[in-house]
Amino acid sequence: MSDKLRKIYAAFHPSPLGPGQQDLYVNLDSIRGDSGVVRELERKIRYASQNTCQILAGHKGSGKSTELWKLREQLEHTVDGGEKFFVVNVRADEHMDRNDVDFPEVLIALVRQLATELLNREGVKLQPGYFKDRWDRLKKLLKSEVKFDKLDLSEGMGKLAVMIKDSPDSRLEVRKFLEPDTNNWLHAANDVIGEAKKELEQKGYKNLVIVMDDLDKIVTRPHESGFGTTTEYLFVHRASQLTEFDCHVVYTMPLELVYSHHEQTLEDQYAGSIPVIPMAKIATKPPKSKAYSKGLALFREIIAKRLAEAGAEHADLFKSKKIETDLIKLSGGQPTELMTLIREAIVSGDLPIESAAVKRCQQDSERTYRRMLRPDHRPIMQQVKKTGAFQRTLENESAFHELLESRAILLYRNAEEWYALHPVLEDVDFAPPRTDDAQAED
Repeated sequence: MSDKLRKIYAAFHPSPLGPGQQDLYVNLDSIRGDSGVVRELERKIRYASQNTCQILAGHKGSGKSTELWKLREQLEHTVDGGEKFFVVNVRADEHMDRNDVDFPEVLIALVRQLATELLNREGVKLQPGYFKDRWDRLKKLLKSEVKFDKLDLSEGMGKLAVMIKDSPDSRLEVRKFLEPDTNNWLHAANDVIGEAKKELEQKGYKNLVIVMDDLDKIVTRPHESGFGTTTEYLFVHRASQLTEFDCHVVYTMPLELVYSHHEQTLEDQYAGSIPVIPMAKIATKPPKSKAYSKGLALFREIIAKRLAEAGAEHADLFKSKKIETDLIKLSGGQPTELMTLIREAIVSGDLPIESAAVKRCQQDSERTYRRMLRPDHRPIMQQVKKTGAFQRTLENESAFHELLESRAILLYRNAEEWYALHPVLEDVDFAPPRTDDAQAED
């Protein structure tokens, strides 16, 4: 592998942009319907006289994590002489098993990351406070599995998080132990948060903001309690705990939960209307869909910035401008998907990328979706393909959620809210199979 190819491949990593990468950021608000999500989240925090708990939803790959890093960047800088905030980003995937997430893991991850970042960034070592009593009792349950000899809060929480992430049995035992004592664990967490806020105030920060990312990626399945799905249980039935931390909090949440019969309940529980990051518009609404030049231009800018970082030119990556356009269209307006497609095209062929590699990416994705789709998905997808809209009912809501979650259907918000099929499915026939009677008439 040549050094140039290696650098180009690395430049298109699909992970969110973080600190030190904001020069790669391209503002997509104008092709997302001028959503201004970061501005809304920031203003609710800056204008609030008390703590807020907000939710951010959107498709996987829509750019939520990148926008949340942008939120951190803006909150940690003063605006027109205003206050700055200390922002802690928690990546749930680093602390939890996305197949099985409940409130105790959220609490442990939050306290762990807060203690770690306060120590690393400001040199403040948080004291365990009321957690000491909790740990003493927890050690008896876990026996020799976890040791908290000096009770360093960051290290102790880290060991506990790793243990319950890697061991379903230990996770169950910890939950059984914590469940009757949830309020006291919340009290202990808020004791630590209160200590952190006092230290931060002395260092010029107005308040603390915790951003809990990746919770939108938790696996949705029936919850063992019988209270709906795993996502419903966490965000609806555990809302009274999720909203009780003594600081500003932002959680990411699966898009399909916003588009459900829980929508009004969620708005009541989480600071009003829930901001959504929709797909970026690179094509117009079905059925007369055509390329949207402004969207294509901004996605070309994303690619150009990545190429510049790798010290490469357009011709190093693409055989022609049409190849670039085809890959952008295939992404459906998903920045992360675009990064993944470019990498897959590089792997499946040589540089520069040619049409055969793009075709292979399209075929692979289409096969994946065909294996997933069921007969009850077909009427929904046919309606979206014909109208760009969909009428949700209690009977089809579950199937609709599955299509949103898998991104077989993509949500857009430009002047109006509309849907489109994932581009790899545009040529698939979703008409219901013909009956034997109909065939006999022919």
